[in-house]
Amino acid sequence: MANPLRCAFLAVLAVGLSGGGAAFGHDGEGHQAPVAAVPAAPDAPFPFEIGGPFELTDHKGRPVTDRTFRGRPMLAFFGYANCERICPVGLKRMVEAIDLLGAAGQEIQPVLITVDPKRDLAETLAAYVPTVHPRLIGLTGPPAELAAVAKAYRVERQDLGTSWDGKPVISHGSYIYLIDAEGRFATLLPPVLDAATMAKTIRKYL
Repeated sequence: MANPLRCAFLAVLAVGLSGGGAAFGHDGEGHQAPVAAVPAAPDAPFPFEIGGPFELTDHKGRPVTDRTFRGRPMLAFFGYANCERICPVGLKRMVEAIDLLGAAGQEIQPVLITVDPKRDLAETLAAYVPTVHPRLIGLTGPPAELAAVAKAYRVERQDLGTSWDGKPVISHGSYIYLIDAEGRFATLLPPVLDAATMAKTIRKYL
């Protein structure tokens, strides 16, 4: 069955990135009860719902929910600390874009939601996220809850084994989600966008 996010991406790409950046994510593979979705913002280029509430733990061990970030936009990226491929690229460009926005970027909360709950405990993320950006928050939690969040955001993840040096290799959706200050999905950003283009797109939604 065709992935609706992928189909939406292709449709938007055909007419250009009007109304902000667009890309596709993936349906989660978890079979846990789905998380209730939040309607997309009215100007979003996707005709279906993405995102929803969650209850996770940040890299300092504090409980965090989606409502923690209400009142300010959030940029969310699904990845993991040991990722050596797309995660460093996507996260770097995401936080560079925020910095390019200046004062407006200070209002945006960058978030990493792990797809590797077995290894990405709070203490692991506490050592990792400051190396990316001082304001980045890492979120982890029980596998079932993280699987439900990934499903709500249509993010696939699959364990592929380990690399030659014993590090985990996980295939996962790697797009950046812009959530507005009301907790509504606004748009998707491809991680391959340069930081300046990403910042320009984000500004349209602020």
